[in-house]
Amino acid sequence: MIMKRALLGIAILVLPYSAHAQQKMDAATLRNYAAKALPRCPGGILTLDPIATGPRNFTAYTATLRSSDQYCGQQKYLLFSPSTQQIIIGSVIELPADGRPAAARVTQKGSELLGKQVTATVAPFPLPDGLKAVTISRETPNGSFGYHGFIDASEQYLIVGMRGNLNTDPAKTLRDTLGTGTAVRRGNAKSPLEIIELSDFECPTCGRAHGLVEPIIRKSLDKINYARLDLPLFEMHEWALSAAMGARAIQRVAPAKYWDYVDYVFKNQETIGKQQIDKFVQNYCEDHDIDWNAAQKIYTSKTERQALLDQVSRAFAIGVASTPTYIVNGQILGFGPEGAFTIEQIKNAIAATPDTPAKASTKPAAKPPVKSTKKPK
Repeated sequence: MIMKRALLGIAILVLPYSAHAQQKMDAATLRNYAAKALPRCPGGILTLDPIATGPRNFTAYTATLRSSDQYCGQQKYLLFSPSTQQIIIGSVIELPADGRPAAARVTQKGSELLGKQVTATVAPFPLPDGLKAVTISRETPNGSFGYHGFIDASEQYLIVGMRGNLNTDPAKTLRDTLGTGTAVRRGNAKSPLEIIELSDFECPTCGRAHGLVEPIIRKSLDKINYARLDLPLFEMHEWALSAAMGARAIQRVAPAKYWDYVDYVFKNQETIGKQQIDKFVQNYCEDHDIDWNAAQKIYTSKTERQALLDQVSRAFAIGVASTPTYIVNGQILGFGPEGAFTIEQIKNAIAATPDTPAKASTKPAAKPPVKSTKKPK
């Protein structure tokens, strides 16, 4: 399901021409970067067109991805700094032009776009090229939720998107920004093939995707370093976030039973929706010999819930706002209504991956016993 895009893709502006145009970067190099950073789509055609600059210190391009899949194509801005090689791919939003502080103007614009009252804070110290980090936060029944972006050196534009560098593989930037180090993993940690799943337990498309993709993954776990991150679209799905909290608790208390829980939830979405989610998680733990008292402490923890909301926020900040999303070796793949293209890409990646020995133990080899040279008394 596709969540409300909020600040992620709503602004396609006609940027005013600036006489201070930066030197041009080789378009082919930037296009190759964009092709890796943007989703891979069926029949995908990517064009990169220079436009008059808007945000100060950046050369601006329109990156247009056309696809035979209506759910995959998109248009973003690509902002490039010739001096620092910094790149941002996302949306550019013009702020009100008046004498108020930037935080007040971002608060106004964010509230208008989201249709909810928000509060913006602007970091006091600049990043390269004069950017300043911005957090737009609002309170929800589940806790504080933040949207993240930047304002340019002129303080005229709010920029929301993935920030990287032309000299760094965008796959690494994507992994680092998502925080995939905290993902739950299985399979072969030494495999060169990494597949990351971001999914929502209540999302019907995620349930269908799980039924189609899971058998393929299980059959080839010796060739895949597989990771999963929860992306509960909590404003659309009433029990998705709680189900994800249940997964978090079970993974901490009984990690061997985490994937069984994932299977069970996806296979029983309709049944779960007819009962109280807190009771469902408790019953699952008790029925599967999982210490509910220990799991409950995590399940009800405000700190853990906020960490989950922050995980969702990180995904939104770089434009990952629909579920399920699969990332194969750092390349984003949407799923669409049927998922045929994504399934084909996963199969092809598995077929192209050579067998890799499982990670060897890092424990030092046991030393043979030392025979005593002392004579017995």
